[in-house]
Amino acid sequence: MIIYIEKQALEYEQTKKIIEKFKNSSIIYIDNYKNIFDKDYTNLDSKKALIIAKLNSNAVSEAPAWYGHTKSAFFFKTSLNCIFDCDYCYLKWAFKNENMVVFVNYDDIKKQIKEKIDTLDKNEIHWFYSSDYSDILGMDVLSNFSSEFVHFFEQFDNVKMEIRTKSANIKPLLDLWFIPKNTEIAFSLNPQILIDKYEKATSSLDARIESINKLLSIWFKVWIRFLPLLPVKNYEEIYGDFVEYVSKNINMCDINSTFASGLLYTKKDYNKILSKYKDLDILHMLELNSDWFYRESKKVRDTFYTMFKNLDNKCILCLEY
Repeated sequence: MIIYIEKQALEYEQTKKIIEKFKNSSIIYIDNYKNIFDKDYTNLDSKKALIIAKLNSNAVSEAPAWYGHTKSAFFFKTSLNCIFDCDYCYLKWAFKNENMVVFVNYDDIKKQIKEKIDTLDKNEIHWFYSSDYSDILGMDVLSNFSSEFVHFFEQFDNVKMEIRTKSANIKPLLDLWFIPKNTEIAFSLNPQILIDKYEKATSSLDARIESINKLLSIWFKVWIRFLPLLPVKNYEEIYGDFVEYVSKNINMCDINSTFASGLLYTKKDYNKILSKYKDLDILHMLELNSDWFYRESKKVRDTFYTMFKNLDNKCILCLEY
């Protein structure tokens, strides 16, 4: 593996830990991570490289209203790009190449999060989503995210963190040796036939379910995200079997919360991904809705949501009012 290291990131403890883990990697020193990350490798045969960098811009941004649990919610980033390769992922057109970035100045990022929390209403619950720029649990072998940020969020009242993942690698969580009260592990689930087709290199459905049940057995808070629901041919039969399989293999009464959402793109983002992946069939199954998002038709969404409301009547529906 090739590792690019910003010179300003050299002395950080996380940098040293990563280098120690990957002793046989080729290391190249750079002045700015964007010199590599912003290059367009569309026509080049390139493998994913790792970039170690210092984040000098904002780590925290506001999530759309009612994106998830509560109206007050925020994204925060500690890395960019994903270790996995899902066909529909917005990261595939959000960035110019597939190189992964780990920002190692964790103290600065934590400071920004704390400063944001200090401005928030102490009488409301606030959520911080950690996995919208990469699969945090999948990346943990590179980032040591869990050991750094799960502890950090424990100090706050009325503040929660979500770690969303398609990985079955729960070892970083088990290695914490405590059960966090402010962190919820959110597993994204889809039928295995669709994982095989669209979610390349991710953990199998059975492996994810096994990890869910292991965490539940030791009292972790687990959230299931049924997303993205895909309007493929025979979707009613495929997802009907899937819901039945999930209900038989997971005790839904033990799940802290569930969430369902189809594919969802702004018009601008949809045109970007369509121009890059013209032959991706699921893109052509979407339409521009009255809310100005490209998504499944209302009829398809209602069919999906009925299924998952029947599985869990408290299931949260993404951006459905």
